[in-house]
Amino acid sequence: MTRSRHTIFRWGLLLLFLLPFGLHAQQPPAAADVTAGQTRPRNVAPAPAPDTGETTTVDYYGDLMTQRAGDTVLYLIDNVIFHHNGTYIQCDSAKRYDEYHMECFGNVVINKDSTYIYGDRASYDGHTDLAKVYSPLLKLVNGDATMWVFDYMEFNTRTNIGEYNEGAVIVQRDNRMESDRGIFNGDSSTITFVGHVAMRNDNYKIRTDSVRYDFDNEIVTFLTKAYIWDKDRDFLTADRGNYVRATETYHFTRNAYAMTADQEFWADTMNYESAIRKVVMRRNIQILDTAQRTIGLGDFGFYNDSLKNGLLTDSPAVILYDEAQAADSAAGRDTFPQPVFPLADTLQIAITDTVAAGRERDTTLIEPSPVPADTAKKPIAPPRPDSAFTRADTILFESYPPGRSKPKPPKPEQPAADTSAFVPAAADSTALPAADSLAADSTAAMPLADALAADSTVAVSFNKDTLPPAENGGFSGKPAIGVEEPPAPEAPDSLVTAGEDSLSAPVSPDSVGQRKDSLERVIRARHRVKMWRPDVQGICDSLTAYSVDSMTSLFGRPLIWNGSSQLAADRIDIYSRNEELDYAEFIGSPFITQQVENADTLFNQAEGRFLQAWFRNNALNRAIMTGNVLNYYYMGDDSLPPDKFAVLSCASLTIDFEDQEPVHMNWGGRGDWHIDPIDKIPAGESQRLPNFSWEPERKPRSRYDITRRTVRPSLRTTASGYAQPLFPIEDRFATVYDRLLQDGVWRDRSEPLDESRVEKLQGNDLLY
Repeated sequence: MTRSRHTIFRWGLLLLFLLPFGLHAQQPPAAADVTAGQTRPRNVAPAPAPDTGETTTVDYYGDLMTQRAGDTVLYLIDNVIFHHNGTYIQCDSAKRYDEYHMECFGNVVINKDSTYIYGDRASYDGHTDLAKVYSPLLKLVNGDATMWVFDYMEFNTRTNIGEYNEGAVIVQRDNRMESDRGIFNGDSSTITFVGHVAMRNDNYKIRTDSVRYDFDNEIVTFLTKAYIWDKDRDFLTADRGNYVRATETYHFTRNAYAMTADQEFWADTMNYESAIRKVVMRRNIQILDTAQRTIGLGDFGFYNDSLKNGLLTDSPAVILYDEAQAADSAAGRDTFPQPVFPLADTLQIAITDTVAAGRERDTTLIEPSPVPADTAKKPIAPPRPDSAFTRADTILFESYPPGRSKPKPPKPEQPAADTSAFVPAAADSTALPAADSLAADSTAAMPLADALAADSTVAVSFNKDTLPPAENGGFSGKPAIGVEEPPAPEAPDSLVTAGEDSLSAPVSPDSVGQRKDSLERVIRARHRVKMWRPDVQGICDSLTAYSVDSMTSLFGRPLIWNGSSQLAADRIDIYSRNEELDYAEFIGSPFITQQVENADTLFNQAEGRFLQAWFRNNALNRAIMTGNVLNYYYMGDDSLPPDKFAVLSCASLTIDFEDQEPVHMNWGGRGDWHIDPIDKIPAGESQRLPNFSWEPERKPRSRYDITRRTVRPSLRTTASGYAQPLFPIEDRFATVYDRLLQDGVWRDRSEPLDESRVEKLQGNDLLY
């Protein structure tokens, strides 16, 4: 081709390119009359760059594009599609006002990635990247989740975020959700609900006012206080946290509370595995077990309901309260004294209250609804001061099937009224009768010194009526308890009461002590154990408590204080009956120390190989020590310092107590004894037994020596009164949906993006 012909050809192409602008010199450069079959104007923005998927202006296409004379608006008809920020908007027709503003009509579909929005009409602003979509019912689909929105919503094509304010219903498999307002994020497949929020599926029902939901992982994140009914059996609430469907686990991070049929749990943070009902708690823990009448406190712990075991550590404590308290609560009596537990002035504390001092009461959400009297389980009031408090480094809870928790020990032989049942009888005679019949027996009626001289192997009893005169060197003590020998204390009972497995069964005073637990419970406390109640205190290295026979075993040279008495042994087994001390065995070098009344530095003492003790009204009533018994005892008149000191060694010794004071002693077997006036005790004779121990400084003085934690009152009545969530938006949706379909003004759509339109949009771009 010659140079001149080449130049003419180049200028010809240029004229062909400029021809459309010459024909429409009076029109804006972005507008042109386009009829079917004609190509789009050259000034259409190019297709999005492959690396970013975004454009500065909005791409558009329509089978028919036209303008009216003197109008800057471009009208697009049939197969209309727009593209901006990787988002496609298709519709039946549209108005394009300029390169950034357009309005779409009829069968609007907005698509970005996996997000589809269906509406009747939409407007789009390319400067703000905001699409406003209108329809009586809008439909948003993301994966397997569908959201129905009333009237109007906005969608940002750059951030892939949609927002609604007129109410919406969301469905994903068995999940049903609704809220007044919400923000949907297509990139993260999450939605944040605000206002009235109600959620439900096969695992839970939830009501709150702010929550985020992850569609891909089915994770519910609570942004404010949430109220949860888990599988219609357990109630949970917290200020913050989430629920993970895959593991059926709630993770609460602020002010967590959970309630099951028999337990209530509090903690700052809590993990609750719904499938096995396992609770893991951290900081400010409290466990209230109404079946076991137990309160657990600590800063770390767990409880597994499926295995019926648990643990408390990090300064833990356990409180045992009695059935009388449960009966008081059932009768509406507040048994939570203000001076000891300052936060508990009522049992009807709202569940939205916090127990932390200085925090405001949250009353922005749910009001409790009345609970029918025949269905609400009465709450258990927090403990009275006479409850038993125990602390240790670690406290464990375990449960076993019947007969598996421990070998049932043989029932201790009950001491009869005859004193000789407690001590060895004479080798060549029948057992001697009790003290009330000694007067009829000439041997028993003789003075103590004569009796010992006559036969040193017989069982001997002494009290005020049978002692020789004081001037003859005899004892001078208090009279025996009553006119006759005290009735024999009964051995421990193997029955143990427990609560019912029902949320709705009230605690009846008439039923107290009549229920029996189907499992055998064991509590183990490990290291640095302390125990306190007003009448009994103790310390040990570890203990194990069994529900099967109401027995508690103390290990590590434990010490027990009961009134003015201190009791010690290598191991102590304590039995209770009807929430009171009943019987105890002191195994391995038992030692009794009792501070003498009116003499702070003098102590009655007894030691041997084995000690049995019976209690009445939680006070020491009778003690029987056997095996090389040594006894130091001070005597004197009431209200005066003692003036005599008795030393006794024998095979066995029985001591009866009244008002914490020994009043009647029987001993048997070969023995030696002597009595000295205190001012004439030989200089070389010690007034302390070799294993003497008196350690009042180690004795817990109050429940605050065990734990200073505040005990929360039960919230069972209040929590049971909350109505489960309602779904008014879902009810409204069902009505509107049916009406719109019947009227024929709207149809439920689910069509995908029209790929042919996309191809036409992209194919036309290839021409330029």
